[in-house]
Amino acid sequence: MAYGGAITADQWQAAAYFAAFGLLAAVLLYQTSPTTSGSIVFLPFLSIALISPNSAALATVFVSILGSELAARRAPIKAVFNIAQYVFAQAVSIGVYVGLGGESLLTSELSLVAFLGMVATFHTVNKLAVSVVVAASSGAKTIEHWTRSMRLTALYDVLAFPLILFFAVAYVRLGAEWSAGLAFPLLGMRQIYKSKVALQKINEELLQLIVAAIEARDPYTSGHSQRVARYARVIARAAGMRSSATDRVVVAALLHDVGKIHEEFAPILRKPGRLTDEEYEIMKTHSARSAALVGKVSHFADITPLVHAHHEAWDGSGYPQGLVGERIPTGARIIALADTIDAMSTSRPYRPAMSSEVVRAELERESGRQFDPAICRALLEPSKWRELQQELILAVGEYPVALDFEAIMAELAVTSVTTRP
Repeated sequence: MAYGGAITADQWQAAAYFAAFGLLAAVLLYQTSPTTSGSIVFLPFLSIALISPNSAALATVFVSILGSELAARRAPIKAVFNIAQYVFAQAVSIGVYVGLGGESLLTSELSLVAFLGMVATFHTVNKLAVSVVVAASSGAKTIEHWTRSMRLTALYDVLAFPLILFFAVAYVRLGAEWSAGLAFPLLGMRQIYKSKVALQKINEELLQLIVAAIEARDPYTSGHSQRVARYARVIARAAGMRSSATDRVVVAALLHDVGKIHEEFAPILRKPGRLTDEEYEIMKTHSARSAALVGKVSHFADITPLVHAHHEAWDGSGYPQGLVGERIPTGARIIALADTIDAMSTSRPYRPAMSSEVVRAELERESGRQFDPAICRALLEPSKWRELQQELILAVGEYPVALDFEAIMAELAVTSVTTRP
């Protein structure tokens, strides 16, 4: 069935129903990051494609997204992009569906191969369009952002496959009323999930605010904890850590230096020269002081040991307890690596940002002393290392520092460097 073919009255009626469903789903989207959002508009869009794999399905997408963009009072250029993005993804996916032998469920049985091809194509094209824009605005590589986006939502997209078919079949076999009756509970659950995400985002932003207020006392380390948290996420994923555990490591990384809010650290942090032995001993207490503050929040009980041990070293030469190897919590080993990467890459009151040659020499000298070698090897796997490089570029854009990322990243090797706390 081609785009230019005749569209039946039943197909136009289905398009009108799913356009309303799509408009409601589009209006209920929520922000997942400053540049991306979450939505279930793909459910009605792909459902109508099974019923009307022709221009009626494109009209459904156009009307739904146009209505939501007008309701949100989006800037014209953004509205045009969002409409074009979805219409294009819908057109390509329908082309794949028809090309693989798929026909309207109103007159034919489902072709599973055509259906799976259509869904995979829609998600691939849609995410690619977003990645092109995000990469252009951030300086990241399109293919890397797209690959990461596909990987992060792969499970969610696969689990949504049956729902697409479910709504289309419910409409064809039971009618619009039954399909709507099934759709509204789904939208309600989506709103509950949206509220949960919004609450989590507020909590994260409050933590960011607290950390930023603390770091404002020391202009040389401003943004340090935020960057360490971002690097820790990449490292944790490289090490094979589960998503929920990774999130907790990121929170611990964000809070790892909150103990420096105590007044005795202020003059030391602002000191332009090297620390005396006495000052260094005072600074070494910050990990314990940070853990004590974090431990006052019951929700952070599980991450308190990570904060406490983030200056422990693999060979036992760290502090405050001199833990060795596997006795150091895995999350603390990850934070130590992220913390050191940021310390090496930034200018400090007592030294400028390290050159790539110095970084490499220091890393070779400290090999096997500071970091878990297995985590280092995992991070330095080519694809993971490129992901970290991308995160460094994004982090420096949001939290500017004086450094040469490309030179440092080109030379960064398999070990660590002991850094001042």
